[in-house]
Amino acid sequence: MEFLANINEESNHLTTITEKLKVSKQAYIAVAFLKTSGLNYLITPIKTFLKSGGQLFIVVGQNFALTEPNALSQLHKLFGTYTSSKLFLAKADYQDKVFHPKLYLFKQQKECCVISGSANLTKGGLIENKETSIIAICSDNDKIWIDAKNYFDTLTNHENSDEASLLVIKQYESYFEQQKQYNKSAKPIPTKSESQLAFNYFNLAKHLKGFDLTDREQEFNNKLQNYKRAKKILNQIADDSKLTQKQFEPLLDSLVGSKEYDNLWHSGSLFRLRRFVYPHFREFRDLVLFIREHKNKPADFVFENAKAKVKQIKGAAVNYVTEIMMTYNFNDFAKYEQKSNYCFET
Repeated sequence: MEFLANINEESNHLTTITEKLKVSKQAYIAVAFLKTSGLNYLITPIKTFLKSGGQLFIVVGQNFALTEPNALSQLHKLFGTYTSSKLFLAKADYQDKVFHPKLYLFKQQKECCVISGSANLTKGGLIENKETSIIAICSDNDKIWIDAKNYFDTLTNHENSDEASLLVIKQYESYFEQQKQYNKSAKPIPTKSESQLAFNYFNLAKHLKGFDLTDREQEFNNKLQNYKRAKKILNQIADDSKLTQKQFEPLLDSLVGSKEYDNLWHSGSLFRLRRFVYPHFREFRDLVLFIREHKNKPADFVFENAKAKVKQIKGAAVNYVTEIMMTYNFNDFAKYEQKSNYCFET
């Protein structure tokens, strides 16, 4: 294992990748961002690599429209001459799943190299930024190579990527131009010092002094009353061993809300997906029983085990777990209301 960092002109990701291209016959690169600023530094080593019979496979991301169409077009044109090499554009079908690897693989007969860290194929990633990676020298039958190569192959399969044809690049270019116009209209993020200077502590103190807690206290008391009512409903679900879906549906509606019921819980997505939960009333009852039985255990224990159980319920997520936890033990479990949002996103 070796440690790699952008330190100076002699020691950085560009020099290391260039050296690996010189001694390899196959290379596989997966990066979130490809820019002409980085490709311009690597284009000559890449051309030399291809002329010597090397095969190069590159997959890049399109999230945030930071990959540049000109760089894609340049590689597409080059690979038109060297048809055994391929360029892919990762799909971006889901907003909550970002393509973000920085993986460089090199192979010469049985000798292989895996480089993985933080460096994109940009000038900043290769030379200027504070970027780091780990280098693993291995053989083609070592687990680290097999796992890394299999992962790369997964990134480039038809479910996750499109081969970067002229049409695919043109379609991406349209998105890139739209995003560029949006970025132009956005205000730049101030530096830390600018933010500190702009922050007015006098206004904050004035705001706090005049802040009326009456409404907040009333809201808090209303929530406590709602959780008391929700507890009775959960107990009704938990204690009915012969519970049917027909009986369960109005009970769930009274917790998450419907046309007939005001919601006792406050997570918005519960109402929208409740119909998917209906057929899983037995699994839901098991979830309630588990949390009720362990309501005085440490919050981490309850949360992690209940999170595994809620995965068995289509339409439900960890926000159900936290609402049930707070219903049974508000004082100890309330902090997990924020944690549910984090876990749902990740």
